[in-house]
Amino acid sequence: MKPEIGPCVLLLVLGAAGCDDGVAGTRDQSCRVYCEKLESCDNHTDVEGCVRGCELEKTRSDAYLEARTTCVEKDSCNVWMGEVGVMGEDVCRGDKCLLNDCTSDLLAEQKPSSAELAYCERVVSKLNACDHTLTLASLETNCLQLVPALSDSYLERVQVCIEVDCSEVRPCLEQARDLFNTEISMYPPIQPGSGAR
Repeated sequence: MKPEIGPCVLLLVLGAAGCDDGVAGTRDQSCRVYCEKLESCDNHTDVEGCVRGCELEKTRSDAYLEARTTCVEKDSCNVWMGEVGVMGEDVCRGDKCLLNDCTSDLLAEQKPSSAELAYCERVVSKLNACDHTLTLASLETNCLQLVPALSDSYLERVQVCIEVDCSEVRPCLEQARDLFNTEISMYPPIQPGSGAR
């Protein structure tokens, strides 16, 4: 990619969900409000370190950070306080994370855009063609839940993975997860007894 072509232009070509280029300052504002709320709940919070870490977040979209900020503002501290560290990082694991649930619910209230639907159609088609243990319904649900929450750079990396041969798709997606230091995957969570690997 030539230096003068930014990620937004590339994503328009790919047809990905949107562009988190930070021009509007949405991320800066969400991060500041989120970290100041965290500090009001826990005075051990390093507000500036929290803001910096939030602004540099590579995996999550601006929409996700904005939804998370809305959740911490509307709920009392004791609802979500144990689920984040003093730098604002997510420390909750498993399926009983109230802040994550609230954030996901807010994002789910938004109707998927045509770009998000088209992106998921490509991802789902490839994953289903390469792994018949995955149902179309689970793939579609997983993708439509994830796309609004993921940064453009992560979605761009997933796009690369769905353009490789089937034997390389899973390793490519695992490499993307490692690169972004996340456990989030376009593969749906394995259900007990499903037989999926």
